[in-house]
Amino acid sequence: MGLPPQPKITVPRSLRRPFRPGLVWSLATVGLIVLCLRPPTLPKFFSAFTSPSPTATKLSQFQLESFQVALQKCRDFESLPLHYPFPVPEARSNPRWNPSNGQNETILLRNATLFDGESILDEPVDIVFSNGIIKSAFSTSELIPELPGVKILQLNRRFVTPGLIDMHSHHMAMTWPNLPSTDDVNEMSGSTGPLTPMMRILDSLKAYDQATAIIASGGVTSSLILPGSANIMAGEGVVVKNAMRSGNNREYVVEELLLEYGVPEAKRRRYMKMAWGENPRGIYDHVRMANSWILRKHLTRAEELRQKQDAWCLSAASAQETGDLDAMRVLMSPTFIETGGLPESLELESTVALLRGKVGVNIHCYESEDFESMLRISKEFGFRIRALHHALEAWKVPEMIKESGE
Repeated sequence: MGLPPQPKITVPRSLRRPFRPGLVWSLATVGLIVLCLRPPTLPKFFSAFTSPSPTATKLSQFQLESFQVALQKCRDFESLPLHYPFPVPEARSNPRWNPSNGQNETILLRNATLFDGESILDEPVDIVFSNGIIKSAFSTSELIPELPGVKILQLNRRFVTPGLIDMHSHHMAMTWPNLPSTDDVNEMSGSTGPLTPMMRILDSLKAYDQATAIIASGGVTSSLILPGSANIMAGEGVVVKNAMRSGNNREYVVEELLLEYGVPEAKRRRYMKMAWGENPRGIYDHVRMANSWILRKHLTRAEELRQKQDAWCLSAASAQETGDLDAMRVLMSPTFIETGGLPESLELESTVALLRGKVGVNIHCYESEDFESMLRISKEFGFRIRALHHALEAWKVPEMIKESGE
């Protein structure tokens, strides 16, 4: 039910006050003076209109937190990959070792013939292992006391060598025996084309690949697993330890195979696989000129993003240093860039990291003109080539390769 109709009240003309502009201006002036003399706190009536709503305060806090996250990414842009010291410090640990699957006692290899990678030592040596670390190596002629809890293996001058490292492999990305359903080395769908730097071979690895045990039996203890050689940029590779079921639970877990297992992901080394010359030329029916154009176009896009990131980071660092909240809000709003915040691209992240020197470049190529072409492009865009793989015609241009400084 509604309220009953209310009678309309009319004020008699004789009681109406005439409009006096002067009085209005006087009251306004007095009010202005009172406001100016009051401390900078407004009555509750006004604060309801001037204070930010809880939603706005929360959004502002979210923006500030996002700003700090983006600023940390700016700092990470400048950090280089983890540097492993050499010579190796004595006080170190092996993050891959675990008590349930690693050797628990100290092991002494007695009377071994050591090939250290350069020469065969004349005298026999003893080598001590503990908790997955080579602790020491010394001449067998030295007398050692009886060591409780030490397992001694008498080698009688058998050879001991450092583990071999395969710098170009595809096992685990395809299983042995090879089956179409488990061959995940090359991404060649029509939607991606010859540029797939955003791919990660980590997402294709199979910890149950029996080839791993066969390869380890030949002395290859670690392998750089790379995407295939069909694409100009094939994606990121990863280094594995060829030890199956090496985790605490002895399961087929890819993470436990990684050489840098136990190292924070942000500090792990990164490797980009590229292929140049006849492989992408034959697969995508592009001549070498077209391959160069396709790569230059992609690198130009990545360089433009890198410059935008550097500009944002410079402005953000200045705003952080001066405490300029207005500048921070502008940097985090769509008025600064289309999306708001630090410019980023999932597609280009690996390539931008490559340009920043954070991803090592490994290039599969054969002919001498392909070495020269890739060296030329690397100079144009300022990245370093770490290795030329399958470089069959390197014998034709050894001085050119050395003089490149790469």
